[in-house]
Amino acid sequence: MSDNPQRYLVGIDVGGTFTDILCLDIQNQSLLSAKTPSLPGKQWEGVLNALSELGISAGDIRAFVHGTTIATNALLERKGAKTAMVTTEGFRDTLEIGRTRRLIGGLFDIKFVRPKPLVDRPLRIEVPERTAANGEILNEIAGYDFEPLAELLKDEEVEAVAIGFVNSYANNKTERDASAALGRLLDDVPICFSTDVVAEQGEFHRFSTCVLNAYLTPVVIKYLETLSEELNDKGVKAPVNIMGSNGGAMTLPQAAKFAAGTFLSGPVGGAGGAVRICEMANVDDCITFDMGGTSTDVALIYQRTPRISHDNQIDAYPLQVPQLDIHTIGAGGGSIAWVQDDGTLEVGPQSAGALPGPACYGRGGEEPTISDANLILGRLPTERTLSGGLRLDKAASEAAFISLSKKLGDGDIVQLADGVLRIAVAKMAGAVREVSVHRGFDPRDFALLGFGGAGPMHVFLVAEELAVPQVIVPRYPGHLSALGQLLADQRLDAVRAWGGKLSAVDPAELRGPTSEMKTVASKTLLDAGFESERQKHTFTVDMRYVGQSFTLSVSLDENASSWDSVRDAFARRHTETFGHADANNDAEIVNIWLVSLGVVDKPTLAFNGGDGVDVIVEERKVWFGDDWTDCPIYNRDRMETGFSFVGPGIIEEAGGTSIVPPGWRVTVLEAGSLDCANPLVDV
Repeated sequence: MSDNPQRYLVGIDVGGTFTDILCLDIQNQSLLSAKTPSLPGKQWEGVLNALSELGISAGDIRAFVHGTTIATNALLERKGAKTAMVTTEGFRDTLEIGRTRRLIGGLFDIKFVRPKPLVDRPLRIEVPERTAANGEILNEIAGYDFEPLAELLKDEEVEAVAIGFVNSYANNKTERDASAALGRLLDDVPICFSTDVVAEQGEFHRFSTCVLNAYLTPVVIKYLETLSEELNDKGVKAPVNIMGSNGGAMTLPQAAKFAAGTFLSGPVGGAGGAVRICEMANVDDCITFDMGGTSTDVALIYQRTPRISHDNQIDAYPLQVPQLDIHTIGAGGGSIAWVQDDGTLEVGPQSAGALPGPACYGRGGEEPTISDANLILGRLPTERTLSGGLRLDKAASEAAFISLSKKLGDGDIVQLADGVLRIAVAKMAGAVREVSVHRGFDPRDFALLGFGGAGPMHVFLVAEELAVPQVIVPRYPGHLSALGQLLADQRLDAVRAWGGKLSAVDPAELRGPTSEMKTVASKTLLDAGFESERQKHTFTVDMRYVGQSFTLSVSLDENASSWDSVRDAFARRHTETFGHADANNDAEIVNIWLVSLGVVDKPTLAFNGGDGVDVIVEERKVWFGDDWTDCPIYNRDRMETGFSFVGPGIIEEAGGTSIVPPGWRVTVLEAGSLDCANPLVDV
């Protein structure tokens, strides 16, 4: 029996290459970390291995938060459940017709093949139901005999059912009735209806979201049950939460019911951790740069608040649920460099993954990767092991690049490795522009926060490409996503289709729907253990000018006596986004959104600095720009607060290596982060 029960908060992030675990000891505010290889198809084993590597007693864990890619992988690999859909007569082909345009694939791609719907046409079944746009039920479903339909689904061995009726956002009675009837007849088959997932107007996006949720539910439930059983067998009695795409944590029952809300479970943890780092570093606005072994994720944080998107898409399928606005590209440390049919060099999106991994890992990989390029350029060590005890093999990297060089007509592999990095940096800079310039923001007004196992190695080059003046590298950069998970509040999102033209709607009419939404959310959080004083509720509305087809989100005071503040806020938001506002046009409200948080205690993070002794480990030749440069290698653990140097320099620590180009000034902040100034930008 432990002398100090429940002293640890644990966050685990499962990536495509590594599983990262970060543990906060709440008694002394110290942090423990570990990194183990991810196991494709057996994510829970990677979680258990990471927990074992940490070496703490399972009974001492107070809370356990986990980020997983299980839903994303199941969709991309098309390994979800066999799903049926029940819908209104005449609407079985809505999933296939969509908006009559390509959601993926370029307009001029002559080899384009439209992805198949997740539900085959014979399993898209129509029933005689109809609800009008004003919510009036024109055709009841209560008297419909569902037994023949249920027998058909059993014969077809259907594993999940989605119910989506037209106009149900205005009145979901028929969806609820159909769900209850099928639930009585189909035993343990998961059934979800569209308005229980997202109660918004627009049948295509609502149906697609509902089908995605149904398709993934059995897969997610199986994973969560396996994980819970394995953790319980290991003695973990603490509550287990899953990170949601909205940036908050979900209980296991919530995650099982809302599988579509776990798509960005891993990357959102990084955004949450970045907010905490910004608070400690006194930075308001940053763009996160999370580069791992398989991909790079970027997100914009404005005024220490990550941007949320409600109109999303996963692969070829619309997903109309709140999730952090994260842009992902296939550029990671394991991304493979290859030669295209036209003889040009390309990098990614194919990845060497965890197994066999880059050639330098010595696990049988033979393809040249970004990690191999960095090793050839002297940016990674060969004489010391990396986190997890991995020792790199330079000869294997050189062999991989010699093979690539021959395909390009022979040449210097150092120049080739440098070219591979330049291509990767250009792609990553494009991802940063996607979440900034394309959203109406100038990246030069933000700091770039580099983390992930490979983020600090490349974030400086991306900052130079974009003229970003400041780079922040947090302590434990390879574990920042895990940090965000262990600090995450529980979060609920609710939406109600409500509103009309501001000139025609009385603000007093808000009281009813907002009160009902808050009552439901409060009870859910109370059941999860959050008393009213630990709850926080915030309303927003989706607004647009009359005649527009898209909306913008605006904060709402549910007790406001007039629309003046809402109208002014919408005009400002429209100007920020599109450069103008229309004072002569009436605006209208489309949806009411409620974000409800169950606030967890935010412990102080103590990043203890070193003693400043023997900070420089060695010097070696490193390739910068177009030549080799004598470069000092720093041990981050020995850097004391206030320590400063001017690049070039390489900073090594558990879980990450920072490559500082010539001229950059690096300063260790009191909070432990590295504050880095770009010499190419006048501030």
